[in-house]
Amino acid sequence: MVSSAIQDNVSIQPSTAIDQSSNGPISPPATTDVVLKKRRPGRPSKKELKERSKQKDQQPDHHYDDNHLLYKRRRTRTLRSTSENNVVHPINFNPSIASSSYSVGDQVEAIKITEESKEWYIARVVELLRSSDESDDRVLLVLVHYEGWPPEQADWVNPSDIRLPISSARYGSAGKESEDSWKGYADFYYSKVGTRIRQHTGLVHDRQMSLHTCPCHSRKTIHPERPERIASIFQALRNNRLLRYFRRLDAREATTEELLHVHTFAHVRNYYPIHQTITDENNHTSDTPTPIKITSIAALLNHPTSPPLTRPSQRHGSIIGPTCGVGGGEVVKVDQDRIRRQQRRFSNASDTAIPISPPELVYQMSCGELGIAVDTTFHPLHSSISARIAAGALINLVDQIVQGHLRNGFALIRPPGHHAEDDSAMGFCFFNNVAVAAAATLDKYPSKIRKVLVLDWDIHHGNGTQKIFYDNPNVLYVSLHRWDQGRFYPFSGAPNECGEGAGLGRNVNIAFSVSEEKPRPMGDTEFVAAIYHIVTPIAQQFAPDMIFVSAGFDAAEGHPENLGGYHVTPRGFALMTKMVKDLAEELCQGRLVLSLEGGYELQPLANSAAASIAQLLPPEELPEPALELNNAFNGIKPNQGAVESLKDVIRIQQQFWEFPPRTLSPTFRFHLPIEWRATDSIATRPKRDKRPIKVPVIEGY
Repeated sequence: MVSSAIQDNVSIQPSTAIDQSSNGPISPPATTDVVLKKRRPGRPSKKELKERSKQKDQQPDHHYDDNHLLYKRRRTRTLRSTSENNVVHPINFNPSIASSSYSVGDQVEAIKITEESKEWYIARVVELLRSSDESDDRVLLVLVHYEGWPPEQADWVNPSDIRLPISSARYGSAGKESEDSWKGYADFYYSKVGTRIRQHTGLVHDRQMSLHTCPCHSRKTIHPERPERIASIFQALRNNRLLRYFRRLDAREATTEELLHVHTFAHVRNYYPIHQTITDENNHTSDTPTPIKITSIAALLNHPTSPPLTRPSQRHGSIIGPTCGVGGGEVVKVDQDRIRRQQRRFSNASDTAIPISPPELVYQMSCGELGIAVDTTFHPLHSSISARIAAGALINLVDQIVQGHLRNGFALIRPPGHHAEDDSAMGFCFFNNVAVAAAATLDKYPSKIRKVLVLDWDIHHGNGTQKIFYDNPNVLYVSLHRWDQGRFYPFSGAPNECGEGAGLGRNVNIAFSVSEEKPRPMGDTEFVAAIYHIVTPIAQQFAPDMIFVSAGFDAAEGHPENLGGYHVTPRGFALMTKMVKDLAEELCQGRLVLSLEGGYELQPLANSAAASIAQLLPPEELPEPALELNNAFNGIKPNQGAVESLKDVIRIQQQFWEFPPRTLSPTFRFHLPIEWRATDSIATRPKRDKRPIKVPVIEGY
């Protein structure tokens, strides 16, 4: 393990006294006027040093306990690392030697950084990031899981921030974890199967994204887009022992150049600290607009319907007014003094983070804090950097896929992005993560990636992605969303919004509306029918070089009417992922990336996301049988509302794409293949338990 490895690399020799007599007799001073320095009190004489040296030479080698000496050095480092400003000093022995000795699964101590402090905690090595230079085997970063802490708290740290455990080491609140469990993880990691499977699917996340939250920290007000979303997905992956199957990737901030591919200068500037952002003499920050109206988050979660609005005249269809949020809500006034008070409150709140107050931060939410675009929470110290890391993390994952190091991957990131337009934040989104990554990929790899498909199955229309790529012939945007004839947020995404200019026909809105005669919500059959009958033939004709999925899970059953209202099950999301993965294998060498968007009820979100992520893995390497489309559905007939909606899409899109002749028939009902119908519907019916599920505690990965 770590201790024995370090002992093999670091040789600590006992100090020996110098025998002056071995250099011959010392010549007497030339004159007697020279005054010799007196020996300091307590300093041993040369004779005493000589005697001590002889005694040490006569003692056996095992008398010097290297573990004891290493403990002294570790203890010294502990004392040196506890200063007023929490500055961590380098350890005495060579950190590069120590880091090269760490193995996955080893128990170490690592610095855990919180908002208040830096502290040492017992941790396990999960992944080692080495230099890309084949001649340089240095460890650049180490992913550690802090024992006793939830899995989403894992963090990438520098090798110099890791040391061997000491007796007074600290664990998280859950305490020490099973040694056998972590040994099993290490054995799998270094096995042939583990090595092979980590070249297939990547998982990217960064702990800093959890800092994006409302400054109110209220327990009474539930903000839908909150850090617990990521935590619930990680816990589901851990409970199903799936974390060991992914190659974990580090994240970074998106650069201003990458963001400017799809966002305006003013928008990027508004969410970057002044000292980091780009400068332009011709661009000046406008005065903060006078706040007009606000909405209540309590109303957001409980309001039954969204307010109907007139059809948009804009090319992208976004008609979100200052009174409309993700779920509508009650409107009240806000004054300018409230904005200035918050700005003063955070002006000196941190020595390391620069507070940001974008011009859009002019709405006051029911919790008492200010928000953006009516309902989007914003922390002046953390939200901006979280948004930049979310976009940069996705770019890092895409780079690994395009360069051939991975086949596919999932970006477990927040805040989401598909509502963010080129010039504004809204709908819990600040930067459009998928749009930024897609544009950066087209720019960075022009010979390999010429066309990309963006499939968006979030229940809300991705107004931002549509607007950004509306006239781009190299990006095909296909959205499956709840529309309800323009009465569901963001009230855009009509089926006749097909693009413009060179991008005409490159925008496909599969907009679901319920039937007035038989109003029924959409579920597995309806979403899969849309992919089978519309998405697949269009994608095959477009022939993309890579597929991006804006993977929102707010269509999952269990979401309230104003945030979702559909009944897609975890099995349904898994089957959708399988179909898109098969499409990527057919069209673009498997290059596929899923990026988390919406999903706000924690249990449906976690189960649905975990089911989708599992389908990215190679089925032959998993312990459970592969999911098949045959016998997978209780019913193969979409409801009346879905049939009417899909007919509208076919009618409009047939001028741009070819569809099988049978789909153009007035009597066509968009049935799924008969063999996909389950023979035992009770056994295959994926019902969600409405009661909280008590899962067993899983230790290790």
